[in-house]
Amino acid sequence: MARANMRDLSFATINLFNLQVPGGITYSNRPHIEDDAEGRAYYQRKIRWTAARLKEVDAEVIAFQELWSTLALRECFAEAGLTNDYDLVARDAPGRGRPQVALAVRKGRDGNSQLVDGGWHADFPPQFRFDKVRETAGAEEEVTITINKFSRPLLVARIQSEGTGPKPPEVRVVVAHLKSKGPARVSFAQPQPLILQHHAKHAKSSLAHIRRVMEAGALRVLLDGWMKSEDEDDISPTIVMGDLNDDTMSVTNELISDQPTYRVVQKGRAGLTSDKGLYSVERLQQYRSMRHVYYTHVYKHKRESLDHILVSEEFYDHSRKRLWSFREMEVINDHLNRESFEEELGASDHGIVKAYFDWNPMPDGLSS
Repeated sequence: MARANMRDLSFATINLFNLQVPGGITYSNRPHIEDDAEGRAYYQRKIRWTAARLKEVDAEVIAFQELWSTLALRECFAEAGLTNDYDLVARDAPGRGRPQVALAVRKGRDGNSQLVDGGWHADFPPQFRFDKVRETAGAEEEVTITINKFSRPLLVARIQSEGTGPKPPEVRVVVAHLKSKGPARVSFAQPQPLILQHHAKHAKSSLAHIRRVMEAGALRVLLDGWMKSEDEDDISPTIVMGDLNDDTMSVTNELISDQPTYRVVQKGRAGLTSDKGLYSVERLQQYRSMRHVYYTHVYKHKRESLDHILVSEEFYDHSRKRLWSFREMEVINDHLNRESFEEELGASDHGIVKAYFDWNPMPDGLSS
């Protein structure tokens, strides 16, 4: 969709479904795609499908998850004819079982970069530690959790969109890929922990959920530091997007969003200000439509919304700090309903989410 104003912004998030070159490893020591004629043919289908989606979403900022090879991602942009149109922030996976997130930012109309900076963030905030925390109600137990890093490091970037009269503020973009609900991979080396000897299946599933909750909490603490201000007029435009591996109303996603209020009554004051809150574009679209049909993943015939775009109050229509207003959200997910979408199409096993925002600052006197 063409931009009516050079300050308009659009965001998309794409899970690349283990994008790796033939012969390269992903989660095991065996190649994810064999470096033979059949594997190379499948790889080319995957490149062509991803390239077609890049052209289809046509977004200013695109987040990626499950990237193993920067070369493979660059080949997708080359196939789409977009090599010179975007700046990429991407890196190869550092080893087995360690997929990376990445980011693409479209260059301005003058060919200059709109990317200010970007890099990866692996560590939890130093104060976010559960070291002998004692509960005082219910179980009244002491809790220690030693998880202190994101399983897939965040990518944190700043972008500066075009325009000088007025010049829009920088926007912080956070790309995340939280731990999945699938069982955690654990070591069974001797001596085995007692729980793995007796309840390995449940232990692995529990650990996956514990890690995702910890990652969500650590991300929220980081967001507090980036977004919160003592000055009520300060702004901090922020986007969080990626594969958060849970539904919008899940505990983890509500922890990340800080649960801002949405205005559903014209005379209400909900959403007038939310210094730290993040609004789900899924919810924004819901309030404009008659049905809720958002899903980005299908598992055992269950449709789930795992991929999300969350935006700060500067992108919320009713906020007194509004700079951009929500236009619409799109989800590209029809391929998920084809039984052989992976082999036949080379498609991702996730849907793609895109959101459009128009430059539309709140006029003075209309914010109450």
